[in-house]
Amino acid sequence: MARLADKIREANDREESILDVEAWGVKIGIRSMTAKQRSDMQQSWTVEGDQSAQLLYKNVILHCCYDPETGEPAFTDEDLKWLLEEKSAQAVDLVATECLRVSGLASDSVDEVGKDFSDSKEEIPS
Repeated sequence: MARLADKIREANDREESILDVEAWGVKIGIRSMTAKQRSDMQQSWTVEGDQSAQLLYKNVILHCCYDPETGEPAFTDEDLKWLLEEKSAQAVDLVATECLRVSGLASDSVDEVGKDFSDSKEEIPS
């Protein structure tokens, strides 16, 4: 009989979607962040004190976007410069919003990123 931890490890629990970005004429795969990626993002906001949209875009777009044909990451660190400087805010926001949605950071909870909830008594829904 498999251990519970082994069953959990094998579960495919990362949400995925394919986003049609009409402005770019492409479809982008969006995959939810892992718990570590999300925690690292929250930590960087707390430590650096930089809660800018640019930092948010960097984290979610790099971690969540992939090429649905190859499974490879859609963007690199180097791509972010031109993406943020040359592409429309509306299109980038569309992608970032979907990244946040699949990662459990809906727009109404974005303000909570970086806050310390270590003393929270809220239960995790099952």
